Amino acid sequence: MDILAKIKSTAMESPDRLVFSSRAGQMTYGELWEKSSSLANYIENRLRNREPIMVYGHKSPDMLVSFLACVRSGHAYCPVDIGNPPERISDIADAVDNEIVIVPQHEELLEINSKFEIVGREQLDDIFAGHAAYDGLEPVSGDDTYYVIFTSGSTGKPKGVKIPADALNNYLNWSVTLSGGIPEATRFLNQAPFSFDLSVMDLYTGLATGSTIVALDKGLQQEMPEMMKYISAAEVEYWVSTPSFADMCLGEAEFSYENFGSIKAFLFCGEVLTKDTAKQLRCRFPDAKVINTYGPTESTVCVTEVDITDEVIAEAGALPIGLPKPGTDIRIDPESSEMIIVGDSVSSGYYKDKERTDQVFFMAEAGTLSDNPKAMIRAYRTGDTGHYDENGMLFCDGRIDNQIKLHGYRIELGDIESNLANIDGVAAAAVIPKKHEGKVINLIAFVVREGNEISDDYSGRKYVREALRDLLPSYMVPKRVKFIDKMPLTNNGKADRRKLEELV
Repeated sequence: MDILAKIKSTAMESPDRLVFSSRAGQMTYGELWEKSSSLANYIENRLRNREPIMVYGHKSPDMLVSFLACVRSGHAYCPVDIGNPPERISDIADAVDNEIVIVPQHEELLEINSKFEIVGREQLDDIFAGHAAYDGLEPVSGDDTYYVIFTSGSTGKPKGVKIPADALNNYLNWSVTLSGGIPEATRFLNQAPFSFDLSVMDLYTGLATGSTIVALDKGLQQEMPEMMKYISAAEVEYWVSTPSFADMCLGEAEFSYENFGSIKAFLFCGEVLTKDTAKQLRCRFPDAKVINTYGPTESTVCVTEVDITDEVIAEAGALPIGLPKPGTDIRIDPESSEMIIVGDSVSSGYYKDKERTDQVFFMAEAGTLSDNPKAMIRAYRTGDTGHYDENGMLFCDGRIDNQIKLHGYRIELGDIESNLANIDGVAAAAVIPKKHEGKVINLIAFVVREGNEISDDYSGRKYVREALRDLLPSYMVPKRVKFIDKMPLTNNGKADRRKLEELV
């Protein structure tokens, strides 16, 4: 796939088709191409380099315009959402270190080094008003970096994951086949901020199919009744989110096929999909597919898929993460059980960070991925552990670096959480270690109850702990169970462990 050619084709053939819709505004494919032409023309005349450009904002149509203008003029874009703390935003701006920062909205929130030129709302309006044509001959292509997304780094400084154009196009060749094949001109839900690579699934799979992206802004996601009405009215067909976001929606009784009958499939990535979540979705949306995927940012969104049917849910143990996509091989390290992703959508490394790149990226023999098994291809050490079952289905067992040691035992927190989620009456759960002087002294389970199946008192907490004892060794059972009304979520829609640690 050539995603730029596809976007241009849709813009030429169906200029009035809606490409993006949010509370901040709507935009057609024709407008997207025309406005990105004007901005690409400006960028080419303004910059004499081909380095990445930071784009700061939220869920406005001109964020897409900015992304497209960057890559059309030969620059990767680096999306930064307003939900990031000021210090992190400043760190990213300094790391990218290009002359300009494009800010389609919320310029008043931006606090970065004054050396950067802000291309803000007023200037963008002037650029768009010029209607400049653009026929640049050197867009981002091949092994050029298409986008850079910054993720948390163990050193406290964010690391920028570089995704080449070829990796994105290879991913899209597969993503349009998910759920039995995505049709042209459908409607995708966008929950994740653009600085979280889950958004690439809905944004670019949507663009690759000439579809409309229906975006939920941060404020709307905090107004549950209003959000439910918004999604229902938008007639979304392909739901893309983290499982935690779906859990939050499942807390609303009206979230069901009767009110959201347009939904054809739920596409999940970013964290563990529990059986309870899958079971509720299958019950409330019997005609919709539930697709579980897996993949770190460094592999271009995700690299596995599995259709979670009632039969899959009925099997013992956690849900599988599926089978690798074409062009990808996931190998299990025989000593550590770490999953190693080898294939055509692996990142080219971390931006301007050779040391951390060399720690986890390397070249591996292609094996069955090539006619020449000895050919070398990119590989990435995920830090996730996993295994294949006897049917060749892949399971993620947890994080190597999410292991803790308690009373001499090595414990995987994800193991406890997945078992908690399988207890009747538990809607969501997270386990936080309590430490004293750096040593783990016990574990605390934060549990969101499903309805009133579990009482909010001592007997309810006792029930959860006793149910866990039937599933896990006693040393893995948290000392305390704390009920909370809802699971705090990060901007990316994952369980916010920092907030839970504050409760500890």
